[in-house]
Amino acid sequence: MLEKFKYFLKHSIIYSISNVATKASGIILLPIYTSYFTVEEFGRLGLVLAVITILIQVVVLGQNQSILKFNNQIEYVDKKKSILYTLSVFVILAALVFTVIGEFAAPWLAKILGSFEDYYSSLRIAIYIIVVSIINNVFQNKLRADEKSVSFTVISLIKLFVLIVATVYLVTSLELGINGVLYGQLISEIVTLIILVPLMLRLMEFKFEKDILNESLKFGLPLIFSALSMTLLNISDRFLIKFLASEEALGLYELGYRVAGILNMFMIMPLNLTLLPVAYKVYQEPGDKDYYRKIMTYATYFLVWGALALSIFSKEIIELFAGSGSYLPAYEVVPVILFAYVFFGMSLISSLGMYLTAKTTYVAIITIASAVLNIILNFIFIPVYGIMGAAVNTLIAFIFLYLFSEIASNRYYKIDFENSKLLRLFILSVIILWLATYLSDISLLLRIAFKLGIIFFFPALLALFGYFNKKEIKAISGAIKKWYNPFNWRKNLNLKEINKKEID
Repeated sequence: MLEKFKYFLKHSIIYSISNVATKASGIILLPIYTSYFTVEEFGRLGLVLAVITILIQVVVLGQNQSILKFNNQIEYVDKKKSILYTLSVFVILAALVFTVIGEFAAPWLAKILGSFEDYYSSLRIAIYIIVVSIINNVFQNKLRADEKSVSFTVISLIKLFVLIVATVYLVTSLELGINGVLYGQLISEIVTLIILVPLMLRLMEFKFEKDILNESLKFGLPLIFSALSMTLLNISDRFLIKFLASEEALGLYELGYRVAGILNMFMIMPLNLTLLPVAYKVYQEPGDKDYYRKIMTYATYFLVWGALALSIFSKEIIELFAGSGSYLPAYEVVPVILFAYVFFGMSLISSLGMYLTAKTTYVAIITIASAVLNIILNFIFIPVYGIMGAAVNTLIAFIFLYLFSEIASNRYYKIDFENSKLLRLFILSVIILWLATYLSDISLLLRIAFKLGIIFFFPALLALFGYFNKKEIKAISGAIKKWYNPFNWRKNLNLKEINKKEID
């Protein structure tokens, strides 16, 4: 069991580097955005990026998830190369069809979002970002399926570098505004595709498997609805804030979401990237349910600890990126969004039973229900409470997603998660957040010192409340001794061994 956790943790850490590379641009470039864009323009950019995210989920038709499943199942092991070719050809054809539809639909969508002048040129760039992104998505998931985490990470770092350099030049030197951000994203996707194509061609057999495609569509199509609903659950509030409040409110909410997204970047997405490939491997082996149970316990602990740290320092983080001017009120929504992200991360694990037993239709139904709940609540509360109403609605919807995913999964593959421990974890974190609000009136240095002390001693408080047993405390102590020195990280990760496996 311990070796399995070490294996899971190593790949999670490596994937965290890649995910930071993928998402970090949104944080690194925040000072550029807040300096060169008004709050309204920043909100407009967030809306276009939301459209891109939604359409990627639709156009890829669930095939990015299919390749994870069919690549690793024993009955398809001899067809890995032809599966990659088949799914790649299908997604490229889908992308071409979308390009034609997108060109015709862009003027219409621009008018719906606001005005032709504000949105049309941005939406046309978005069409080609979507096309290249979905192809990259399938290719990068092939690397995930083959557990080539180092290769995945290196490519992501190159993409990050290109994205930052291109965006800074296009926004600050050429003064292209939000279109500069979109062109930067398009350039980085094209460079990524150029790197991936030679790697993928080596892994392909040019044989179209019609039967595999049929099976893949049966598996993947229901996931369109779950992925789309998950995307709507995350970003539908942007559209509703735009139409029920204002573009200024949207800009503040977008900034708050990006700061909260640090948790998503460093913890949730690495968990997501690692979880399913490893879970499929362990499935129906001795001790698999114990393994999944402990993943929930430990992952939730780290997610809550991270959310607590960011929540306590949310105001200082906003001031660091955007100063104390018109963007400052965004800090108020950050803690609520952070804990919504925590429940999202937990739902990834609580839904394992449905994925492992191929009940993906139920994943879609629960995600759709959560998105619908969120949208209904937003219509009711955004006009009254503004962006705080949207943030609380998101938290409620993700709690609903987590609970019902666990209930449904247990019908098909029951995993007894340590729910009493998880409840203690949340009660303690809420108490600490409430106490931290009383620190706002003291001097800056003293406030920072108190906040750092709270974060540092949080694990010890959890131990006092019985969150860890003796064996776990001993393992944690050993891990601290092993990892406290950054110069030992490369040795501990054993990157050479992982790289050798990827080459082999």
